[in-house]
Amino acid sequence: MKTYTSSDVTKFQNDLQEFASHPKIQILKTIPQHKGNTTFAHSIGVAKRAFDLAVKWKIPIDTVSLIHGAVLHDFYLYDTETMPYSDYQHSLIHPKLAEKNAEKYFILSKKERNIIRSHMWPIPGAPLPRSREAWLVCIADKFCAYEEMHLRR
Repeated sequence: MKTYTSSDVTKFQNDLQEFASHPKIQILKTIPQHKGNTTFAHSIGVAKRAFDLAVKWKIPIDTVSLIHGAVLHDFYLYDTETMPYSDYQHSLIHPKLAEKNAEKYFILSKKERNIIRSHMWPIPGAPLPRSREAWLVCIADKFCAYEEMHLRR
């Protein structure tokens, strides 16, 4: 169990802000997601929620991997309103596209690749989250998507 201090929270916030300021991450501000949100806002929200869960549940984590995996988990770079896929097809393929796109611009660890690929678990075919960070992002993504699609209408 880990007790997080205010300096841990500040470091997380600073690291998240620094990574989010990368020009390739800024592109996510132009991609709509979940009916009125942007992929940028969703991904930042997932990172924050995942970290908040780690703090609440006192789970020790690698914050850099959590930030990278959470911010890049939906780095598929297309508008879901005009995509050539059904919603179900999108749910199956976008983690692989996000990982492929992220690898063009960032050096990803094995853990970060698993966070991206496994965030849609338990959809059939989605790999199992293999780290605490991957589980937290997977759970946080479900919370955030539900809030964005159903509670903010």
